[in-house]
Amino acid sequence: MTTTTIELLAAPTDRDVDALAELLVDTVEGGASVGFLLPLPVTEAVTWWRDVLADELTDTWVARDDAGAVVGCVRLTLAWKPNSRHRGEISKLMVARSARRQGLATRLMDVAESTAWARGLRLLLLDTETDSPAQPFYVARGWRVVGVIEDYAATPYGEPAATTILELRQPLRQPLG
Repeated sequence: MTTTTIELLAAPTDRDVDALAELLVDTVEGGASVGFLLPLPVTEAVTWWRDVLADELTDTWVARDDAGAVVGCVRLTLAWKPNSRHRGEISKLMVARSARRQGLATRLMDVAESTAWARGLRLLLLDTETDSPAQPFYVARGWRVVGVIEDYAATPYGEPAATTILELRQPLRQPLG
Protein backbone atom coordinates (compact mmCIF):
# COMPACT_ATOMS: atom_id res chain seq x y z
CA MET A 1 0.00 0.00 0.00
CA THR A 2 1.24 3.46 -0.89
CA THR A 3 1.90 6.00 1.85
CA THR A 4 0.45 9.44 1.26
CA THR A 5 1.00 12.78 2.90
CA ILE A 6 -1.34 15.75 2.88
CA GLU A 7 0.23 19.19 2.59
CA LEU A 8 -0.89 22.76 2.11
CA LEU A 9 0.30 23.95 -1.28
CA ALA A 10 1.77 27.27 -0.13
CA ALA A 11 4.09 28.01 -3.04
CA PRO A 12 3.13 25.85 -6.02
CA THR A 13 5.89 25.03 -8.46
CA ASP A 14 5.44 24.49 -12.20
CA ARG A 15 5.68 20.77 -11.46
CA ASP A 16 2.82 21.07 -8.93
CA VAL A 17 0.66 22.93 -11.45
CA ASP A 18 1.34 20.28 -14.09
CA ALA A 19 0.50 17.50 -11.63
CA LEU A 20 -2.74 19.22 -10.59
CA ALA A 21 -3.64 19.65 -14.25
CA GLU A 22 -3.11 15.92 -14.85
CA LEU A 23 -5.26 15.16 -11.79
CA LEU A 24 -8.02 17.42 -13.11
CA VAL A 25 -7.92 15.75 -16.54
CA ASP A 26 -7.99 12.29 -14.89
CA THR A 27 -10.97 13.31 -12.76
CA VAL A 28 -12.95 14.66 -15.71
CA GLU A 29 -12.07 11.64 -17.85
CA GLY A 30 -13.39 9.50 -14.99
CA GLY A 31 -16.79 11.16 -15.37
CA ALA A 32 -16.74 13.60 -12.45
CA SER A 33 -18.58 16.87 -12.89
CA VAL A 34 -16.04 19.38 -11.58
CA GLY A 35 -16.73 22.22 -13.99
CA PHE A 36 -15.11 20.99 -17.20
CA LEU A 37 -16.19 19.21 -20.37
CA LEU A 38 -14.55 16.42 -22.32
CA PRO A 39 -12.15 16.42 -23.93
CA LEU A 40 -10.16 18.52 -21.46
CA PRO A 41 -6.75 19.42 -22.89
CA VAL A 42 -3.96 19.44 -20.31
CA THR A 43 -3.01 22.95 -21.47
CA GLU A 44 -6.49 24.22 -20.50
CA ALA A 45 -6.20 22.52 -17.11
CA VAL A 46 -2.76 24.07 -16.54
CA THR A 47 -4.09 27.53 -17.37
CA TRP A 48 -7.03 27.07 -15.00
CA TRP A 49 -4.80 25.94 -12.12
CA ARG A 50 -2.34 28.81 -12.70
CA ASP A 51 -5.22 31.27 -12.46
CA VAL A 52 -6.94 29.84 -9.37
CA LEU A 53 -3.80 29.13 -7.36
CA ALA A 54 -3.17 32.89 -7.30
CA ASP A 55 -6.37 33.45 -5.26
CA GLU A 56 -5.29 34.60 -1.80
CA LEU A 57 -8.62 33.62 -0.23
CA THR A 58 -8.26 29.96 -1.18
CA ASP A 59 -6.09 27.25 0.33
CA THR A 60 -5.30 24.15 -1.68
CA TRP A 61 -4.12 20.93 -0.08
CA VAL A 62 -2.58 18.11 -2.07
CA ALA A 63 -2.15 14.45 -1.30
CA ARG A 64 1.22 13.09 -2.42
CA ASP A 65 2.14 9.44 -2.70
CA ASP A 66 5.47 8.13 -1.41
CA ALA A 67 7.10 9.06 -4.75
CA GLY A 68 5.91 12.66 -4.38
CA ALA A 69 3.27 12.48 -7.10
CA VAL A 70 0.06 14.46 -6.57
CA VAL A 71 -2.79 11.97 -6.22
CA GLY A 72 -5.48 14.18 -4.68
CA CYS A 73 -6.49 17.69 -3.70
CA VAL A 74 -9.14 19.81 -2.02
CA ARG A 75 -9.72 23.57 -1.81
CA LEU A 76 -11.16 25.82 0.91
CA THR A 77 -12.24 29.30 -0.18
CA LEU A 78 -13.01 31.98 2.38
CA ALA A 79 -15.81 34.45 1.72
CA TRP A 80 -14.55 37.97 1.05
CA LYS A 81 -17.65 40.04 1.83
CA PRO A 82 -17.71 41.61 5.31
CA ASN A 83 -21.08 40.01 6.14
CA SER A 84 -19.94 36.55 5.00
CA ARG A 85 -16.62 36.02 6.73
CA HIS A 86 -18.11 33.32 8.93
CA ARG A 87 -18.38 30.89 6.02
CA GLY A 88 -16.31 29.13 3.42
CA GLU A 89 -16.68 26.83 0.45
CA ILE A 90 -15.13 23.45 -0.21
CA SER A 91 -14.35 22.67 -3.83
CA LYS A 92 -12.32 20.50 -6.16
CA LEU A 93 -12.10 17.43 -3.93
CA MET A 94 -10.39 15.11 -6.38
CA VAL A 95 -8.57 11.81 -6.01
CA ALA A 96 -6.75 10.17 -8.91
CA ARG A 97 -8.54 7.06 -10.14
CA SER A 98 -5.39 5.06 -9.42
CA ALA A 99 -5.41 6.18 -5.76
CA ARG A 100 -9.06 5.73 -4.82
CA ARG A 101 -10.39 3.53 -2.02
CA GLN A 102 -7.46 4.39 0.25
CA GLY A 103 -9.20 7.01 2.41
CA LEU A 104 -7.64 10.02 0.68
CA ALA A 105 -10.92 11.88 0.18
CA THR A 106 -11.66 11.47 3.88
CA ARG A 107 -8.21 12.69 4.89
CA LEU A 108 -8.38 15.68 2.55
CA MET A 109 -11.82 16.66 3.84
CA ASP A 110 -10.66 16.23 7.45
CA VAL A 111 -7.87 18.76 6.84
CA ALA A 112 -10.09 21.28 5.04
CA GLU A 113 -12.89 21.08 7.60
CA SER A 114 -10.62 21.23 10.65
CA THR A 115 -8.75 24.21 9.17
CA ALA A 116 -12.07 25.99 8.59
CA TRP A 117 -13.14 25.44 12.20
CA ALA A 118 -9.71 26.51 13.53
CA ARG A 119 -10.06 29.76 11.56
CA GLY A 120 -13.36 30.47 13.26
CA LEU A 121 -15.64 29.65 10.35
CA ARG A 122 -19.06 28.42 11.39
CA LEU A 123 -20.52 27.31 8.06
CA LEU A 124 -19.17 25.44 5.06
CA LEU A 125 -20.90 24.98 1.70
CA LEU A 126 -20.22 22.79 -1.29
CA ASP A 127 -22.00 21.58 -4.38
CA THR A 128 -21.89 18.28 -6.17
CA GLU A 129 -23.69 16.60 -9.03
CA THR A 130 -26.97 15.20 -7.72
CA ASP A 131 -26.85 11.41 -7.24
CA SER A 132 -23.13 11.30 -8.01
CA PRO A 133 -20.89 8.94 -6.01
CA ALA A 134 -19.66 12.01 -4.09
CA GLN A 135 -23.06 12.93 -2.64
CA PRO A 136 -23.40 9.98 -0.21
CA PHE A 137 -19.76 10.48 0.84
CA TYR A 138 -20.53 14.03 1.97
CA VAL A 139 -23.81 13.06 3.64
CA ALA A 140 -22.04 10.29 5.57
CA ARG A 141 -19.62 12.95 6.87
CA GLY A 142 -22.53 14.95 8.31
CA TRP A 143 -23.12 17.37 5.44
CA ARG A 144 -26.80 18.27 5.04
CA VAL A 145 -28.57 18.70 1.71
CA VAL A 146 -30.10 22.18 1.56
CA GLY A 147 -31.34 22.15 -2.00
CA VAL A 148 -31.18 20.86 -5.53
CA ILE A 149 -30.96 23.04 -8.62
CA GLU A 150 -32.09 21.32 -11.81
CA ASP A 151 -29.89 21.75 -14.90
CA TYR A 152 -27.35 23.80 -12.92
CA ALA A 153 -24.30 22.35 -14.64
CA ALA A 154 -23.40 19.89 -17.33
CA THR A 155 -21.72 16.52 -16.94
CA PRO A 156 -18.29 16.15 -18.57
CA TYR A 157 -20.23 14.81 -21.57
CA GLY A 158 -22.21 18.05 -21.91
CA GLU A 159 -25.52 16.70 -20.61
CA PRO A 160 -27.51 18.97 -18.25
CA ALA A 161 -27.45 17.71 -14.67
CA ALA A 162 -28.90 18.70 -11.33
CA THR A 163 -26.59 20.03 -8.62
CA THR A 164 -27.05 19.42 -4.92
CA ILE A 165 -26.02 22.13 -2.46
CA LEU A 166 -24.83 20.91 0.95
CA GLU A 167 -23.89 22.62 4.21
CA LEU A 168 -21.86 21.68 7.24
CA ARG A 169 -22.02 23.69 10.44
CA GLN A 170 -19.27 23.92 13.00
CA PRO A 171 -19.76 21.22 15.60
CA LEU A 172 -20.80 22.49 19.00
CA ARG A 173 -18.06 22.19 21.57
CA GLN A 174 -19.01 20.10 24.57
CA PRO A 175 -18.44 21.78 27.94
CA LEU A 176 -15.75 20.21 30.11
CA GLY A 177 -16.85 18.34 33.25
